[in-house]
Amino acid sequence: MRIASRPLLACMMLSLATPPSVRAAGDMVLSKVMETQGRNMRLIAGGIAREDYGEVVMGAMAVIDPSHPPATLAEKFELMRFLGGKIGRFRALDRDTKERAAALVEAARTRDGEATIDAFQRLQTSCLACHAEFRKPFRDHFNRE
Repeated sequence: MRIASRPLLACMMLSLATPPSVRAAGDMVLSKVMETQGRNMRLIAGGIAREDYGEVVMGAMAVIDPSHPPATLAEKFELMRFLGGKIGRFRALDRDTKERAAALVEAARTRDGEATIDAFQRLQTSCLACHAEFRKPFRDHFNRE
């Protein structure tokens, strides 16, 4: 009798072998990305306040493609295991955030203050949607010991 397929067993073994540092939310690449995104959002807000549209563009471009170290294979598996059936929803929210950041880039390039503020509000709303759905469960799951 065959109990489980080899790929399934491999995934299970990898998840069991995940080092504790991968399981701590603050140590995960995703947490580092969120910290960077927070700085990017503050950069954008400051740029809007000073009407420094170049800074707004720079911050919004960084939201689209944030710099971060590569995630380990173990961390990727752990995140996929955590997201499970919600991985599509997570990716959709991420895609929406990037699209709204791109719209902010376009608005800032026109140097139209009201359009830039409106685009920033839509970007913040997309961030909030993802945080409302995933932040607490993510922290609860990865801060367990």
